[in-house]
Amino acid sequence: MSKVIVVGGGPSGMMAALAASKTHNTILLERNEELGKKLKVTGGGRCNITNNRDIEDFFEKVVTNKKFLYSSFYSFTNTDLLNYFKENNLEYKVEDFNDHKVYTKSDKSIEVIEALRNDLITRNVDILYNKRVVDLIVENDIIKGVVCEDGDKIYADKVIISTGGKSHAHTGSDGSMYQILQKHKHSINKLYPALTPLTIKEGWVKNLQGISMQDVEISFKIKKRKMSKVGDMIFTHFGISGPCVLITSSYINKVIENEEVSLNIDFLPKMTNEEISKIMRETPNKNVLNNLKGILPSNFLKEIFDLLELSDKKANELSKSDESKIIEYLKNMQLTCNGSRGIKVSMVTSGGVSVKDINSSTMESKIIKNLFLTGEVIDVDAETGGYNLQIAFSTGYLAGISV
Repeated sequence: MSKVIVVGGGPSGMMAALAASKTHNTILLERNEELGKKLKVTGGGRCNITNNRDIEDFFEKVVTNKKFLYSSFYSFTNTDLLNYFKENNLEYKVEDFNDHKVYTKSDKSIEVIEALRNDLITRNVDILYNKRVVDLIVENDIIKGVVCEDGDKIYADKVIISTGGKSHAHTGSDGSMYQILQKHKHSINKLYPALTPLTIKEGWVKNLQGISMQDVEISFKIKKRKMSKVGDMIFTHFGISGPCVLITSSYINKVIENEEVSLNIDFLPKMTNEEISKIMRETPNKNVLNNLKGILPSNFLKEIFDLLELSDKKANELSKSDESKIIEYLKNMQLTCNGSRGIKVSMVTSGGVSVKDINSSTMESKIIKNLFLTGEVIDVDAETGGYNLQIAFSTGYLAGISV
């Protein structure tokens, strides 16, 4: 049997090692003292394993290089992944009310890691901890092995790189592998934070700090193309965050590095202007603010009405002009995004090894023979909802069966 080294014990690395171990002697090198350190903290520790939508629907959720993922997604679908976990005694639940996200039944990410680790042990994968790879051994454009920080040189017939991106660097994905791959002739596309909170220029937004809003619609333009995303959000001391904002960040991350982006927020996307007007004027002798309290959080409305200096305005005193101002803030609040919280706090990394350097049918490098790449180290990323983890598992599996 030939020998395979997998570098990185995250979701794509563990799945790659499992798939490779069926036909090869496999070594998994992990720079930390434990596997799945970043996986452990995903989803606030709940671990959104995947999504229960049809695999065909996954492509519209991929932000960068969706066509590259066809072979990966169909080689190892979300159904395949859930069947795998079922066979390995991991209980999970589908939250249809929550965008069809899939979590462990216990809401504990550690159970995912344990299931994978136990299977790795069962399949005799040799797991070496505290092994940081600092270089590749390449001869005549063919991979021969890796060099570790402690000076060890480990030789193999095939090598799979699954070292992640640059987000959450404290978990081990510090982006150092990009420099190594670049040294060995791979093109590294510029790194950007994806799924990250956004900073807002307007100072008054800080007055809304801590207020959560449900099912809002955020609209924006990218290269004259109008886009919109729907979901929950929260106001913060620096701007805005929450699922809808994180998704929006992945589409505007390349633009906001050089220029501001205008965001239009509809806090009541399911209601028309006329319907809101009717509610505002429902009880003529009551303050307009009180009439609206049933449809939006009171603390949010109070701040908006204070801003417009209309807090004491009764419905029967409300002019058409003031009504329009209120509706404009509720249905089309314009905020200026002037940046993000950066890659350190982003959930995933956008950018990385160019997909042009990788055979999408096998995940093998086109630059170095017998070298394979998986997961976040590649320039692919998706929206929240379990899609990024599915990318990790699918690309890892495809690389593992292709070595």
